[in-house]
Amino acid sequence: MKTLYLDCGNGAAGDMISAALWELTENKEEFIEEVNSIGIPGVKTYALPTQKQGIFGTHFRVTYNDIEETPNVLPKDAIVELTPEEDLKYAHHEHHHEHELEHHDHEHHHEHHHEHHSLGDVKTIIGDLNVSDKVKKDAQAVYDILAEAESHVHGTTVTEIHFHEVGNMDAIADIVCVCMLIEKLAPDQIIASSVNTGTGKVKCAHGILPIPAPATSYLLHGIPIYNTGVNGELCTPTGAALIKYFAGSFGPMPVMNIENIGYGMGTKDYDVANYFRAFLGEAEDVSGKEGTTSRSAGHRHHHDHPVSADEAQRKAISNRIARSIGHLESVKRMVEGNRDASDILIQLSAVESSIASTSRVIMKEHFKGAVEHATEQGSEESLESLYGIIDKFIK
Repeated sequence: MKTLYLDCGNGAAGDMISAALWELTENKEEFIEEVNSIGIPGVKTYALPTQKQGIFGTHFRVTYNDIEETPNVLPKDAIVELTPEEDLKYAHHEHHHEHELEHHDHEHHHEHHHEHHSLGDVKTIIGDLNVSDKVKKDAQAVYDILAEAESHVHGTTVTEIHFHEVGNMDAIADIVCVCMLIEKLAPDQIIASSVNTGTGKVKCAHGILPIPAPATSYLLHGIPIYNTGVNGELCTPTGAALIKYFAGSFGPMPVMNIENIGYGMGTKDYDVANYFRAFLGEAEDVSGKEGTTSRSAGHRHHHDHPVSADEAQRKAISNRIARSIGHLESVKRMVEGNRDASDILIQLSAVESSIASTSRVIMKEHFKGAVEHATEQGSEESLESLYGIIDKFIK
């Protein structure tokens, strides 16, 4: 089957992913003309040939009102080992800093006004674009994932979130470009490698942030990650959200007949080449195979019935689980902060209720599938398996 393999060994950022996918397309110039005519206000995209440590690829240059969101080249001591005093300062202020690090970025050379958009604002902008309904749906869903992460990190609701860097027009362009290119490539399956996050702590205009940043860390739940000691933010929130949304499974590259390889170049310079790589070719279906982490994979019983045949429902269940994980992390922080025991117990009760609710949703789908299978096959094995699960579930 037609397979897109995303190599995240050097991280993932929106502009790098879009450039790598663009290199896989046939009508490259036509796509640039198309993306510049879909109606993102004030935005123009350029595909620039770029070289990183002898490797040639493409950098997507995005301008807003003719100004490029060029990341500031920080001095080498911008990423540092913190003193004990700075560590204490960071621990105290961690959740009061806005994360404005996107587009493989930290600060800007120039100072100019940025509008901060709500989730509703961003969805309206995307909804007005001259793109297919599928692209609109995918791009808006990526922003739902970003909003969920930002709301968790900043302790507020999704509707109250106002995006900073990830809500700028250039970031919207990156996300929409990726959605358009995925639609054009139309792979049967998308597999991603483990994600190299980078490491260290960065001093920026709004304080000190760890790498991966808090929002990125939240987005990477359920995704295998690692770091190779590169001091820098290799994986950005937008990159993490795009990988989380589109990748159906994670693991090493399967046996593939490769047809094309794309290299999307970043703007930073590290000891390793700063690029994102995408492979397009033919491979067997890897969903559920040993060695991969698949969203629909899992222990099979006497009938093959995934969580849900409906993609929207699977995402809703995944979001429920992500919220439960977030709540548990909050409880962990409360315990570490020696908060009032009654407050902790109340939060734990809410987590238990959330998990029980998610279990009931999954159980309902599984029950329907087992009954339908038993009816079609005239077999009691599926029901016997279901009875065992129900017995465990109600204990």
